[in-house]
Amino acid sequence: MAASPAAARTARRLRRDPGCRWAIIASVCWLAGYAGLTAAGQGSPGMMLFVGDILYLVPIVASVVAASIAARRLTGRHQALWLMLALAYAAQLAGEGVWAGYDYLSSTGPPEPSIADLGYLASSALTAAAVLTGFGGVGRLRQARGLLDTGLIVLSLGGLGWQLLLRPQLSDHLGLADLVSISYPILDVMLLCCLCIVGLGGHRSVPLALRLVGVATAVNAVSDMTYTYQSIFTDYESGGWLDLMFEAGAVIAFLAAVIAVRFPQPRAERRQFDQGLTLLPILIASTVTFTLVIFMKATSGTVDNLTLVIVGVLFLTVLLRQYLFVAERATLADQLRRALREQERLAVTDGLTGLYNRRYLTERMAGHEAGTAPVSLLVVDLDHFKRINDTFGHLAGDAVLREAAARVAAICRSTDVVARYGGEEFVVLLPGTDEQEAWRLAERIRAELRATPVVVEAAGSIPVSASVGVATRRDGAMRLLMETADRALYRAKAEGRDRVAALPSLAAHY
Repeated sequence: MAASPAAARTARRLRRDPGCRWAIIASVCWLAGYAGLTAAGQGSPGMMLFVGDILYLVPIVASVVAASIAARRLTGRHQALWLMLALAYAAQLAGEGVWAGYDYLSSTGPPEPSIADLGYLASSALTAAAVLTGFGGVGRLRQARGLLDTGLIVLSLGGLGWQLLLRPQLSDHLGLADLVSISYPILDVMLLCCLCIVGLGGHRSVPLALRLVGVATAVNAVSDMTYTYQSIFTDYESGGWLDLMFEAGAVIAFLAAVIAVRFPQPRAERRQFDQGLTLLPILIASTVTFTLVIFMKATSGTVDNLTLVIVGVLFLTVLLRQYLFVAERATLADQLRRALREQERLAVTDGLTGLYNRRYLTERMAGHEAGTAPVSLLVVDLDHFKRINDTFGHLAGDAVLREAAARVAAICRSTDVVARYGGEEFVVLLPGTDEQEAWRLAERIRAELRATPVVVEAAGSIPVSASVGVATRRDGAMRLLMETADRALYRAKAEGRDRVAALPSLAAHY
């Protein structure tokens, strides 16, 4: 299957970048050389210790250095993520160093458990925290559900594996060393699930470096499962082939840090609705519950207390995660409703003044075309507005428009429609308003605009006046209403501006 255009572009950039190219070449050569030394050292305890304890540390040291550089150069969540990954790799390095010291200085090797296990466990915990930090923008509800889904999958698979695979082969007395060994693959699976559910499932365009961190985690998870099996049922030796798998995980982590430094990418973009893994935890939990009950009934004829506890915890966890799922969807639905309302508002609103726009005014006027009640219209035009722009600048002109719009809107009633018709012209639609009332409102608007100059920073006080045309109709002819109000406005300007004008039949009343 052909690669996507984005993947092809990324591959070309990696090949062209000298730093990434040499890092990839060095990583491949190192793994090949490490595999050769592992093969050569089989049967030679000294060689196996050197390969498994000393050379093994090289890519881990490189990962610490590369992750530290990434944390220093990046910003925001990426910086926090790589800082925590650098600490995680440092904790792993400390654990491996303690393990190597035991191997070389003690004839019996490291005890089980040992201080090295603290470093390993701290590394897993810090890596999980790094993932949650790097993908922290998904929202608290989604992150909580992601963690719960992670716990649900781990509990399901862990309980199934324990009851069907591990428990039948273990003695009744499970030692602390066995518990520590079992914790490694569990933590890896938790981290991998968290990365997939919180990260990849909730985002699009996830940076390549973070994807490689996920690959390294998957490799380590398989390695830890194999190590756990060997520790419990066979013998694990440093310098064996299993170390090559751990080495591959460390090399991939190193490459991820190098790519993060060489190709800084924007934060992963959050999906409005996370996809791909919504039902997976529920399906796994349901399957595990059914399998455990059937298995216990078939093998012993009854269901023991541990199985009942596992089933009960799974059931309660499923209920809790479904509550979080519903709560998150309700939150998203509310956000979508608010976004739609805002889009509707912006579609009918003038961006500068906050008044309704011409489109909305036209729609409202069309609603009165079949009516018989009186409808009046005011056309308000600021006098000599071009002079204001030429004298004080367009920013000052915009400030005057905003202030004039606010004054007009403050005088009008809640049932009136106040709109910016274009330029310095405002139109007020007055449903159910007769000639006399419309004239009085027009005079109030004119007087209010004339009474107080508009104070603009860096421009001072700017006097403002307006001419107002008034028209009223009772036959629903909205187009004629607008034309009549326009002619009245022209009359007001012709008579000297800063005045209200109407048709002669209306003006005669005053």
